[in-house]
Amino acid sequence: MNPAVVSTLREPITGEFAASTAWDASAFVAATISTPCRSNDADLWFAERTSDIELAKSLCRECPLVRQCLEGALAREEPWGVWGGQSFVDGRVVAQKRGRGRPRKNPLPALAS
Repeated sequence: MNPAVVSTLREPITGEFAASTAWDASAFVAATISTPCRSNDADLWFAERTSDIELAKSLCRECPLVRQCLEGALAREEPWGVWGGQSFVDGRVVAQKRGRGRPRKNPLPALAS
C-alpha cells in the first residue's frame, strides 16, 4: 500500500473536511479487496444477453462483498445491471431478465440426446 495513504489513515480526520465528508473505513477496505467486477470486463455486469447476466451473477456469488454490494444498490436504487448477485431493472431486483426482442411464438423443439 502507498505509504502516503497509510500515514493519512493514521491521522485523525478533523476540521471542515471531517464535517463535510462521510468517510467510512469499510469503503476503503472495499476498494482494496479484489472483486470479480474489478477483475473482469465491466460490460459483463451490464450485458443484454441472459447468459452473460447469469455468468455475472455466478461470479458475484463468490465475492466477499456481495451483501454490501446488494445493500448499496438497493439504497441507491440502481437502474440496471447486476449488483450483489442480483439483476436490477428499473431500480428493482428481478428474478430473470428477459432478453431483447419479442419472445418466440412457438418454442424451439428440444433436441434429443
